[in-house]
Amino acid sequence: MPAVSLSRVGARVVESGPGGQGLAAGAWERLEALPDPRSRRGRVYPLACLIAIAVCAFTAAGNDRLTAVGQWIKRAGQADLARLRAPWDPMAGRYRVPDEKTIRVVLDRLDPRALARALLGDRPGSRRSRRGPPRASVRRYRARRAARQATTLARDRLRAVAVDGKTCRGARRADGTRVHLLGAAEHGGHLLDHLEVGVKHNETSHFTELLEPLDLAGAVVTFDALHTVRANLDWLVTDKHAQYIAIVKRNQPLLHAQVRALPWRQVPAGSVTRDRGHGRTETRTLKAAHVSHLDFPYARQAIKITRRRQQTATGKTTRETVYAITSLTSAGATAADLARLVREQWSIEAHHHIRDLSFGEDASASRTGRGPANLATIRAAVIAALQDAGYLHIPEGRRDHTTPTETLRLHGLD
Repeated sequence: MPAVSLSRVGARVVESGPGGQGLAAGAWERLEALPDPRSRRGRVYPLACLIAIAVCAFTAAGNDRLTAVGQWIKRAGQADLARLRAPWDPMAGRYRVPDEKTIRVVLDRLDPRALARALLGDRPGSRRSRRGPPRASVRRYRARRAARQATTLARDRLRAVAVDGKTCRGARRADGTRVHLLGAAEHGGHLLDHLEVGVKHNETSHFTELLEPLDLAGAVVTFDALHTVRANLDWLVTDKHAQYIAIVKRNQPLLHAQVRALPWRQVPAGSVTRDRGHGRTETRTLKAAHVSHLDFPYARQAIKITRRRQQTATGKTTRETVYAITSLTSAGATAADLARLVREQWSIEAHHHIRDLSFGEDASASRTGRGPANLATIRAAVIAALQDAGYLHIPEGRRDHTTPTETLRLHGLD
């Protein structure tokens, strides 16, 4: 019997229940809609099956490499393989188990943008739907997360998306350059999409390509000074109907000089926040002033942020001043809102840090074709699933899902 018949005609599939989460019915449909980069001849394993195996395998603690994916699937039982929609081999009387190389080749060839849209959210730009009731082992986290409700309500009132790049330091192309990804993530939420760019200084030219598929109407887009470019800001407001907060540094010398020369001493502080942590005390003061003469698209307010940090152990004090412009008016966002939005730009940095620390992304040497970008997407999908399940710490969530059965339950395949 031809191999294709084993995967299509003889396949036996166990559908996930109505309470499924993560890779539930809708996600299966998105995975099945992915363009298959393989030749039709000789296909044995459905593409959706291979992607689901990779996502579940990377969820388990210690599985940070593709070789671990092969080990994980070999430990899966027949019932687990059925839930993963593995093909049925009628001659052997069992479900077939793919080799690690089969999954590696698929990830090296698969379109990264298509995979990101399939795994990162219900649709491009939408908030990921909330999951069902948490397992008993993670219910204790809900009490700790309740303390963040005020911030969550503020985010719901003023949705924000952060843009930032990340270099996969262990992955190098054939010419020796490192793989660099430009991503977009909701403040305090999950990664929405990312794409591979040539090098870091090429991020600006890919700004519109990254954000074009996302629904940004009414959202506030935050980014660092590298993307404070006239064309980008004009496109955000005119075409995407979004707002922006743009950091201003000396890469825009005239704008920086104009904002810095404003009479800030006469502007009262709109927001003052103090935090303790990481061995230091930090005080952040924000001033905002309406402006009408800045020669930059849709700039409505100028912002000055002063950060004063004092080391607890040594008492050493440092001071930093940051300038920004925004298309938001004072009626659209208070000074406290602006302070929160500027600070939460670091949420995407936190996401990158989790991928490095918990999954060893920077140490990963997978570098063939589109593999590094697709592996980053899978790691982001695992982070989203664990956070939506109620985990505050990704390593602890991964340790709770070491067996195939536990991992399948997390992703709604039980």
